[in-house]
Amino acid sequence: MAEVAIAGEGIGASASGRLRPLAAFTAALAAEDERRVLWLPVFFGSGIALYFALISEPSLWAGVAATIPAAIAALALRRHPAWRAAVMAIAFGAAGFAVMQQARVSQGAPMLQRRIGPVALTGRVLDVDTVERGWRIVIAPDALPDLAASEQPRHLRVHIPATSDALRPGDRVSLKAKLYPVPAQILPGGRDMQRELYFAGIGGVGYSYGAAHRIASAEETTGGGWREWVLQLRAEMTERIHAVLPGATGGVASAVITGKRGTMPEEVKQAFRDSGQCICSRSPGCIWGWSAALCFSRCAAGWR
Repeated sequence: MAEVAIAGEGIGASASGRLRPLAAFTAALAAEDERRVLWLPVFFGSGIALYFALISEPSLWAGVAATIPAAIAALALRRHPAWRAAVMAIAFGAAGFAVMQQARVSQGAPMLQRRIGPVALTGRVLDVDTVERGWRIVIAPDALPDLAASEQPRHLRVHIPATSDALRPGDRVSLKAKLYPVPAQILPGGRDMQRELYFAGIGGVGYSYGAAHRIASAEETTGGGWREWVLQLRAEMTERIHAVLPGATGGVASAVITGKRGTMPEEVKQAFRDSGQCICSRSPGCIWGWSAALCFSRCAAGWR
């Protein structure tokens, strides 16, 4: 009997040892009192960081499978504030993980693995950004030759010269382009364009040979929906801003108001990044319907 008692004490001590980190975490949260809510974005961001720290893609249901039980447990523990706070922290971390998995599914797309072209390219203009020499457009291309259906990029980002037709989101365009895979990261810790454009749904980059020509206007095409209307509004607002505030001043104003940052000098962009300000191309999304949490997750994905 003594041996059983000693073994039982050993098992209890072992269980207590396993729960000790969770108890310490709960006590730390309890000490924060009313400031606990300020830690929720931190836990959300920690879930995002955990997703990017993995070396292999987890099951699609992993984030949701962790979020739902944690949320239910938080409701069940409403009479125990300290433990409820700890479980809510876990729920927010799992939610951040789940949001990044959802972003991978909804935004991720096949990426070009080799150079293509010059090739005749047609498609629907999704976005237009003014750059130093011409425009940079994002298009949803028609099927590219010599690529299987599973390899077709969803969107392409192409630089077109100033001699091109003035394009708007929703227009159909025709051009001759050279397409490339998205450039890889050059320096450790530097800008990761592959990750950035992957989560933007852009599978390749390139430039046009000669001018790009509109073959149908936005009014003549259908299927854009409210998102296209928002992009058209952004383009019109940017044009008006640059008409009143030319140069770098207009570039900063348009970047802050509409998210169009093509005319910002590079040194100004770097100053924004160094100060921690979000200048991602989707920054006005927090105004036009994207949740702040999703915008945060996209910035974490490298959309700067």
